[in-house]
Amino acid sequence: MNVERAQDLIGTPVFDRNGDRVGRVGNVYVDDVTHQPEWVTVRIGVFGIKETFVPLTGASTEENRLDLGVSRDRVRNAPRIEAEHGHLTDQEGRDLYHYYGLDQSEQSASETERGEGEA
Repeated sequence: MNVERAQDLIGTPVFDRNGDRVGRVGNVYVDDVTHQPEWVTVRIGVFGIKETFVPLTGASTEENRLDLGVSRDRVRNAPRIEAEHGHLTDQEGRDLYHYYGLDQSEQSASETERGEGEA
């Protein structure tokens, strides 16, 4: 998915792997080196106040929706991370990959050296 298309996801309804609605896309975060989208934040809750990071690994897009490769409970229970200055720290990235059960090798090799940036 290219960055321009990823930016179009902001505000898009998000559904889990079972087709249950989770929330809406808040922001898209891209890799600083490859400039490829790697994470989105999903606004959840009654007023969409809580925002959690979700990997785009395993996600797919259809017309006006983003389908995740994880469950709604996984998203709702994700660690709270405040990405300062539009970047995840190295540790935050590792913690999120671990939480979602993704192999560190699915991350670009250089990501652990530089973090990620918000698109």
